[in-house]
Amino acid sequence: MTGDADDDAIAAVAAQLRERKTALGAAYWSDDEVQMLRDQLRRLIAQYGAWSPDRPGMHQRARQAATLESTHAGLLWPGRGDDK
Repeated sequence: MTGDADDDAIAAVAAQLRERKTALGAAYWSDDEVQMLRDQLRRLIAQYGAWSPDRPGMHQRARQAATLESTHAGLLWPGRGDDK
């Protein structure tokens, strides 16, 4: 995946997590399906920042990956970030 496909995949998983967080409330953090989706989102963000010769410079991708992780922190870790 590159560029827009990466962005779309990350946005789709984050949207699923937001829906589940709203629906499940406090049970969100202990739900098995949510755990799988959280792992998937972490993996997608890590892949987004990974080096590849056909991608923009590493510093650009690493910065964007850090921004994505920060943006979705409220979906990934309890008590962290704002998942608006």
